This record gives sequence, C-alpha cells and structure tokens, in this order.
Amino acid sequence: MKAVVCDSSSIITLSSNCLLWVFDKFDAEFLIPNYVKKEIVDNPLKTKRFAFEAMRNSMAINKSLKVVETNKELLNKIIELSNKLLSHKGRTIEIIQYGEADALALAIEKGLKTLLVDEKNTRLMIEDKERLRKVIEKRTGKSIEIDTDVSRDLEKMLKGMKVIRSSELLAIAIKRNIIDWPFPKREILKSVLTSAKYSGCAVSSEEIHQIIDAIEPHS
Repeated sequence: MKAVVCDSSSIITLSSNCLLWVFDKFDAEFLIPNYVKKEIVDNPLKTKRFAFEAMRNSMAINKSLKVVETNKELLNKIIELSNKLLSHKGRTIEIIQYGEADALALAIEKGLKTLLVDEKNTRLMIEDKERLRKVIEKRTGKSIEIDTDVSRDLEKMLKGMKVIRSSELLAIAIKRNIIDWPFPKREILKSVLTSAKYSGCAVSSEEIHQIIDAIEPHS
C-alpha cells in the first residue's frame, strides 16, 4: 500500500467541502505528523468559528488519517533551512511554518516521496524555487534573493519529492467515478475544483480548465 503524507492545507480544503471521505476510497495510507493534527484538530477546537470543522477532522483521525511521530531535530533543520532560503537586504523571509515542516520531516524520515499539500509556498519550495522567489517578490514589492547554499541543501533533502494538491486528488476521484454524481462530468469537475480553489487550494483557473480538458475533453 502506498503512503502519502498530508499537510494541514489539503485536509482543510477537503474538510471544508465535506470530502474527507474521499481518502477512504484510495488504496493508500494517508499520514499526518503531530503539528498537522494540532492545526486541524487541537487548535481549532478551542475556537467558536472552526470548532465544528475540527470535530469533523478529528473523526478522520485513525480512520482516514494516521498520526505519526516525527524527528524533532529534522523538523527544526527543515524550519531553519526553509526560512533562510529567501531574503531581502539580508533579512530572511519566513516561507513555511511548523505544520508544513513537520509534514516534510515525516516524508523524509519515512522515505516517502508523495506529499499532499495545497499551500503554495511549500509546493514551490520543492518544485520551483525561482518561481517562489518571483511570487514573494511580487507579493511584497521587494527585491528578493535566493541563498544558493541553502537551496542546494534543501535540494538534497527533498530530492524526488512529488507534490500533489487536493485538486489533483479530487480530479482523480472524479475520473475513477469515486465522486459519481448525476451531473455531466465536466460540470462536476468544474464545480468541485472551483470549490477547492476558494477553500484554500492554490490552483489557478487556468489549471482548473487544463485538468477538466485532460480528464473529460470536449466531444
């Protein structure tokens, strides 16, 4: 059985759309570290706004999601490196927080290569550091530099890591008729992926159209 490490962002997207049940339909084990559990259950349970969603998430623990301990030294190393990657005039810029770093630590420690994450910074840090630099530069309006030594160290740690988003997971679920509603498949794809986008999944409208055309091309 394959194992996939999940970050908080992807779980929140699925939970917001009442789609956590999709995990159970895949022949895979979905793992989360303790910091992710804190972000999706422990912390939001203390709030009025997110307590109900936290309850939904907690029901998935040990059913759809398995909590796994991670190496704290590795976690801290990832935090340290990631948040030294980019800087403006010598001042470093925070790229990821403990939830994302703990998910990466879990994947690295267990030798797993698939990470389910909707958060843009983490995905680009793994896939395209130069694009991440440009995104942060545009977002902040400041000139941003990449630390090449840190970039090289991260490249070694994250070698072979593959990122998928909830949008891709849901697209596969629709393609396999796991999500099989009495509507045209293109409309299901459009509605589900758009809802994921507005629930926090960093997927563009252009990417949504590309996914739709790839899975259900016009006849």
